[in-house]
Amino acid sequence: MLCMAAWATAQPAGGFGGFQAPKVDLPTSQEWKDVNYAGDDQAYHTCDIYLPKKEAESYPVVIHIYGSAWFSNSSKGMADLGTIVKSLLEAGYAVVCPNHRSSMDAKWPAQIHDIRAVIRFVRGEAKKYKFDTSFVATSGFSSGGHLASTAATTSGLKQTKVGTVDIDLEGNVGNYLQESSAVNAACDWSGPVDLTAMDCGEHMQMGNDSPEDVLLASKLAQEPDKYLSLSAVNYIDSNDPPVIIFHGDKDNVVPNCQGKKFFELLKAAGVKTEATFPAEGGHGGPQMYTEENLKKMVHFLDCVREKGSCCKGDGCKGDGCCKKGKSRIIEEGGTGAFKTVMKEETTLPEHTVFVPQDLTPFNAQKPLPVLVWGNGACANSPWEHMNFLNEIASQGYIVLATGIIPMKDEYYRGPMSRSEQQIESIDWIIKQNADPTSPYYQKIDVKNICVAGMSCGGLQTLFNCADKRIKTLMICNSGLFNQQNAGQAVGGMPMPPKEKLNEIHTPIIYILGGKEDIAYENGMDDFHRIKHVPAYAANFPVGHGGTYREPHGGEFTVVALAWLNWQLKGDMESAKLFKNGELKKRKDWTLESNGK
Repeated sequence: MLCMAAWATAQPAGGFGGFQAPKVDLPTSQEWKDVNYAGDDQAYHTCDIYLPKKEAESYPVVIHIYGSAWFSNSSKGMADLGTIVKSLLEAGYAVVCPNHRSSMDAKWPAQIHDIRAVIRFVRGEAKKYKFDTSFVATSGFSSGGHLASTAATTSGLKQTKVGTVDIDLEGNVGNYLQESSAVNAACDWSGPVDLTAMDCGEHMQMGNDSPEDVLLASKLAQEPDKYLSLSAVNYIDSNDPPVIIFHGDKDNVVPNCQGKKFFELLKAAGVKTEATFPAEGGHGGPQMYTEENLKKMVHFLDCVREKGSCCKGDGCKGDGCCKKGKSRIIEEGGTGAFKTVMKEETTLPEHTVFVPQDLTPFNAQKPLPVLVWGNGACANSPWEHMNFLNEIASQGYIVLATGIIPMKDEYYRGPMSRSEQQIESIDWIIKQNADPTSPYYQKIDVKNICVAGMSCGGLQTLFNCADKRIKTLMICNSGLFNQQNAGQAVGGMPMPPKEKLNEIHTPIIYILGGKEDIAYENGMDDFHRIKHVPAYAANFPVGHGGTYREPHGGEFTVVALAWLNWQLKGDMESAKLFKNGELKKRKDWTLESNGK
């Protein structure tokens, strides 16, 4: 067991955070010192913020926590600045080094409450400090490694019971309680992670009161559940974010078996993890902070950041690094307030995602509504609709289009898409919104989903219309065939009967290309049959091809976006285009309603 004096004397030169140069010149573009993350006047609730020297619009974030056996409340200035922090900054990460309450200030779980407050602060103050909150990781040395690891293994868990102990893991520190305290990854440098087994290997003998005894105001033999509640390993499950571990074989303070046990338990749970156990490594010091180890740390974080939770499964390369999906900027990101990227997600094969490049403006209070899209000709690529879909996303939507990403402006020639791909999109985005390791976590409005499609994609949409998760439907240049004209359909198209219309349970709009549109008769016949839900039919005389390939999607974007804004965002100004018939004032448009 450990005591404060012995722990301190075991540290290499430079203090509790491991070896440090007396003064460190950090490669930064901006620094803020003593920023209070809790909204109080306590020094133990302050942090230092460092931005990389290479300037960018925003930066992924690592919160790095000093080691002190939980005895210090003011060591942020000694938090491995010349080693871990410097390497992270050089790799393009913003670094936040916080103080936290010591075991003398407050007992467990106050310390994890403070770290979670820092995580929420990062999200709440993202705009001010240029944080990219699609990636927030924790890192720490020694007791800081314990807090970083516990933040990861409890990510998304706010309260639980450990044996006889009811533990609140979230706390109520700070002004951003509505923000998420989940993390995307963690780096554990020599951390104690199982406080029920600190005698698992060789280590120096300490006094009667170990740091964990002081932190819990207890003894292991008397209240073992308290020590279990302090242990990061107790909370491991398959939903944990990726964790990388560094623990020296010759660590005489926190025995090396702690890191090895952590590694094995994470692997057994299916969590993406890597571990390095330097043969000559002690508790911190130059054998731990080698250039090779620091590069491993950065590489691991880069892998996780590139593709989020894909590092847990089939999205990984042979070296454990995530495959980076292709991406492309269309029409300078669109004309909306949220410049968009077209990208592929390796965890959603055969789909293309259009989404704002910066997700920091979105959260549980301001989430992104969803448009699920099926393509014309049943093409398994949205090449024909890129401009249209990109523009919609730039107005504050996430668009999930059927098919592979079109990296060139050329006609798609390949296998047809499937109606089921639209349902796969819905399943995937709901899962992403609930996954604390996903960049889309709590940023998606899964109660406001529109399913839509053009031509064959419209038939796929009607095939899926009964899904109760759908809020509205948008059928473009399409309509169900009847017995008289079914022979005109292209082979392989879904062919639901007209009775399928009775399964529609949401408002629906048909956006057609006028009488020149080969789908006009089918679409208008559908519209006239629908009596049980609100239905509209808008026509613009351009024929079957619509205006999707025009700059920013042309006229069809105007109407589609107004419909989405009304149905998914409750925008009553947009509703006037339909409810008041104002669309008919727009050149060449006609509009009909079933009066529902």
